[in-house]
Amino acid sequence: MPDLLTHAGLGTLAAAVRRRLKHVVAARLAPYDLSLQQFWVILVLLEKGPSSLHPLAQQVWMDDPTASRVVKAMVGRGLLRTQPDPKHGRRILISLAPTALPLAQELQRLSAEIKSSLVEGIDLNEQAMMRRGLLAMIGNLDEMMIGLPASEAGDESAAS
Repeated sequence: MPDLLTHAGLGTLAAAVRRRLKHVVAARLAPYDLSLQQFWVILVLLEKGPSSLHPLAQQVWMDDPTASRVVKAMVGRGLLRTQPDPKHGRRILISLAPTALPLAQELQRLSAEIKSSLVEGIDLNEQAMMRRGLLAMIGNLDEMMIGLPASEAGDESAAS
């Protein structure tokens, strides 16, 4: 571990974890020719089932226009399919293409492996304490964003 992180602040450590996690996941996705965003979309649809665009975008931390572009590209690759929502005339449901199910299940195993490796050596009590601390930091940051113009508050899609 770089010596400069030993005494780093919590914000710096959180940023370092995020950067390293993105790098590891992206490297593991290279053989599949998938972006991080596409990976998260596949996992959410596998776990939660079909979704309309806005809820899907929220679950993968993207804005709606970005999610729309990602979904369109994935439909073009045959990974996803879209169909009218029978419960809402103007809404479209997005789902995994049946042929993408084996890939989705393989990615789910990859995700579980990464999650397991990420917390290796950290006991359940420490994980719970870290979770509480990170959630508190997120809440504090959300409070700091109240009243900021949208351009200053940032775009949550940057989190993906």
